[in-house]
Parts: sequence; structure tokens; C-alpha cells
Amino acid sequence: MIGLFVLLILGLAGFTWWSLLKGKERARKAARVTCREHGLVLMDDTVMLDSVRLKKTGHTRGWCLVYRFEFAQRGVLNRSGSVLIAPGHQPVVVIKTDSGQLIQEY
Repeated sequence: MIGLFVLLILGLAGFTWWSLLKGKERARKAARVTCREHGLVLMDDTVMLDSVRLKKTGHTRGWCLVYRFEFAQRGVLNRSGSVLIAPGHQPVVVIKTDSGQLIQEY
């Protein structure tokens, strides 16, 4: 019985780890495409998990992951953006530039 419980916990941990890796890959791809489309440079070609939130979509609630990334605009670093990854939805990229806030869905 204890072996089954340990196996269940390990399976849940493995699934969570796999989900986070897939989410990070989707977030990185969305950030890279958005930066490329708007003439920005994605720094280090990486995103970092910022938070896990409970998001309400319609009549249901679900977990979503928020990833942060940094980009450079015209040589100025210190800019950041975020990518929202929710199961069953397209990634949403939010960046703030000199010309205002940009929100894109992929």
C-alpha cells in the first residue's frame, strides 16, 4: 500500500515537471516570435517562471503559468514582458514598449 502511494506521488511529480517544461517551451517560443515581429531582441532566448495563478475563463477556473522575459529595444535593456500559459488556451504575450503596451495571443 505504501509502495502504491509513493508511486502515485512520483507520478504526480513527474507529470507536474513535464507540464512545467512544456509550458516553458511554449512561453519561450511565443516570446521569441513576438520580439522578432516587433524588432525587439529577446535576451538570452529564455523565460523564467514568475508565478502560478488561478484564472477564471468563462464558467471554469484553471491554473495558469506566468513567465517573465527580458528584451532590448534599440539597445536599451531593462525591459520586461510576460507570457501567460493556460491549459487549453493560446499563449498571451504582454510587453511594454516606448509606444505603449502590446498584447498578442498566439
